[in-house]
Amino acid sequence: MNPKPTLLADLGATNARFAVTLDGLSYQDSKELKISEYNSINSLCDAYLTSVHSSGIKRAVIGVAAPVIGDVITFVNCDLEFSQSELKSSFFPEGLRVINDLALQAHAINSLEVDDLETLGGNFTEATGPKILVMPGTGLGMAGIVNQEVVSTEAGHLNIPAKIKKESLDKIIEVFKNQTDRMPTFEDFLSGKGLNFFYCVLSGRSECGLTNEEILSNYNTDSICLEVKESMNYLYAAYLRYIALAWGALGGVYLGGSITNSLLFDIDNSKFRKVFEDSETMSSLLKAIPIFRVKPQDLGFRGALKLAREF
Repeated sequence: MNPKPTLLADLGATNARFAVTLDGLSYQDSKELKISEYNSINSLCDAYLTSVHSSGIKRAVIGVAAPVIGDVITFVNCDLEFSQSELKSSFFPEGLRVINDLALQAHAINSLEVDDLETLGGNFTEATGPKILVMPGTGLGMAGIVNQEVVSTEAGHLNIPAKIKKESLDKIIEVFKNQTDRMPTFEDFLSGKGLNFFYCVLSGRSECGLTNEEILSNYNTDSICLEVKESMNYLYAAYLRYIALAWGALGGVYLGGSITNSLLFDIDNSKFRKVFEDSETMSSLLKAIPIFRVKPQDLGFRGALKLAREF
């Protein structure tokens, strides 16, 4: 292995995180830029490389909040589009790899240490098999890991069942259907926009008036915030149940991101697992599937390092 200097980038819907690796083992000069302040990915890359005086870098690993199915990448939740071939020609002639941002982060899962994880109930030290990484944010990302192979998915766009066994959620689903004339997807609710919508419906207000961070942190003083948190956690556990069964995720369900950290803070882990294991036919299988909260916040860079070593 003799990796060359490589740009590492994790482009979300609102922010672009950049760093540089010189050896494929560690990264430096990490920096975050607001995507809305730039008119193209070229200007984003140029601004970062200029700011850290790294104009000599001719290779890049880039994660994008978009499906990667052709040369042209079109972001789902922001106004950004680019051609991979043009970007490679302009900036990275020695190599460019563009993958979905959740897939990028999933490449870091197999290298996590025990101290990087918090187990939600039970002892699963011997768990082996397929794994999934789930991360709610601007949208709802999910990627699978089978051995060393990472598979991108758009599983956040699955429709929520009409009845979800929780009265507050049934009410929220009905309001959404009346407003949009369609069934909600899990991404509609298990995301930043979902937090705002939950609060408005449960409070009976037309406008929330709180940030997502305030909704998730005020549960001890605001009964509506508490109901939002409990409803979101119930739906989160139910979603993980469906995805874990579909994927056969005996190696574990890995949960990351700031929304996950806030939702799962100060909760009854046994209650969360009870919803996750709530199946009349598959409860024994679900009880064998571990759920882990991933503590590190730099999974994108960790995954990009792995791919940089493979150039």
